Amino acid sequence: MSSGEATTGARAFGSNCLAWSQNSEILYIVILTIKCDIYSLYIVFYLIWLHLSLIVFKSGSRIFCGGDL
Repeated sequence: MSSGEATTGARAFGSNCLAWSQNSEILYIVILTIKCDIYSLYIVFYLIWLHLSLIVFKSGSRIFCGGDL
């Protein structure tokens, strides 16, 4: 085995590690984005629920005492 073959093999191994590292970083960003999106949807649904519940509480009953349904 010549010294050229040893460095080629080391370079190939190093490039595979770099490729895996880059894919790992992309996967981390994708997972973080999905988590943030789910959390954002949770906040939006909570705010919609809060808004609708306040509308119901403020509107009150439309049937007066002694009135017919």
